[in-house]
Amino acid sequence: MKKWSLGIALSALSLCACLQADEIKAGVVMPLSGAVAGYGQAGYRGLELMQELMPQNEKGDSLKFIIVDNKSEKIESANAIRKLVSSDKVDIVFGPMITTNALAMAKTAEDSKTPLVPAVATGDRVTKGKKFVTRIAFADSFQGTINANFAYNDLKAKTAAILFDSSSDYSIGLTMAFKEQFQKLGGKIVAESEFKAGGKDFKAQLSNVKAKNPDVLFIPVYYNEAALIMVQYQQLGLKMPVVGGDGVASNKIFFDVGKEATEGVMVTDYYSTNSQQTELGKKFIQAYENKYKESVSSFSMMFADAYVLALKAVAECPKNDKVCLNDKIRNVENFEGVSGVFSLKNGEAIRSAVINEVKNGQLVYKTTVNP
Repeated sequence: MKKWSLGIALSALSLCACLQADEIKAGVVMPLSGAVAGYGQAGYRGLELMQELMPQNEKGDSLKFIIVDNKSEKIESANAIRKLVSSDKVDIVFGPMITTNALAMAKTAEDSKTPLVPAVATGDRVTKGKKFVTRIAFADSFQGTINANFAYNDLKAKTAAILFDSSSDYSIGLTMAFKEQFQKLGGKIVAESEFKAGGKDFKAQLSNVKAKNPDVLFIPVYYNEAALIMVQYQQLGLKMPVVGGDGVASNKIFFDVGKEATEGVMVTDYYSTNSQQTELGKKFIQAYENKYKESVSSFSMMFADAYVLALKAVAECPKNDKVCLNDKIRNVENFEGVSGVFSLKNGEAIRSAVINEVKNGQLVYKTTVNP
C-alpha cells in the first residue's frame, strides 16, 4: 500500500512539474534571403540544432521560435523587432547577424525592455550604452587589435594594405581598430582602398596594393566579396599574406567560389575544431556534422550558446519577466558553452580569439589569443 501511495505521489509531482513548465515565445530575426543569407542560415542552424539537443530546461520550460526573414536589410530588421514585440509579445529576440541590422533593432529592444541577442554582431556600438542587447562574440575593437598584433608580431609585417567595405559598419570598425593598433606597434599603412557592398571587380584596388608591395593585406569584409577578392588577388599574382576578420571564411561560399585562391588566408574566429572543446561543444559539433555533412560554422555555435543561455535564464526567472531574463543572459561567469568557456559582463563577451588558417579548403587552427 505504501509503495502504491509513493507511486501516486511521484506521479502527482511529475504532473505538477509539467503543469508549471512554460513555453516562452522567442523571436528570431535572421537574413534568410539577401546579401548575407549564408550567415542567417548558419545562425538559425545553431538555434534549431541546439533546440533538438536540448528541447527544455530542468523545469521543463521550452522556447517557441517565431521566425522573421529580415532579407539582410536594416529597415526590415527594424520592422521585424517592432512586430515581434508589439504583436507577437515575445520575451526575447535572437539575431540579427550583422552590425548594421543589429543597430537598427537596438532602440526597440531598449524601449520595450526586451532582451536582444545579436550573438555575432561585432560592432562596438551594438552593445555600447545598451542595457538590453547582448553579444556572444567579441567586439570589432578587440578583433581588429588582434588582427594587427598577429600581423605585426607573428607575421613580422612592418607595412600593411587594407581593402574594406565603406558601406559596412562592421568593415569600418575593424579597419579603424586595425589601423590604430598596427601604427601604434610601429607599422605603416601604405595603401587603403575601399568599395561598397555588392562590388565584384576589385582589380583596380588590388593593383594599387600590388604597386605598394605591403608585407600583409588586411581584408575586413564578408564572405561574398572576400571570395572574389582572393580570386582576383591570385589572378594579379599577389603573394603577400592575407589576414581577415570573422566574416571572411564564415560561409562555404568563400571556399566554393574562391577555391585554391583561398589557400593560406588567416582569419580571426571564436573557436576551432582543432582547439580544446567543452563537452557541450563536442556534442554539438558531432550532431552538426552528422546532420549537415559539413564542418560546423562558428556562427552556428554562437547562436547555439545564445539558446542555451536563454533556456537557462528562463528557469531562473518568473514567467514573462523580461528584465530578469535579460539580466541572467547578459551576466554569466566562466560559462562552459558550445563555443568554449567565456564570460559575459553587462552584455559584452570576455573570451579568447582564435586564428585559423585555410589549408586544403578547410580552416585549421593556428593559435589562440587571450583577452
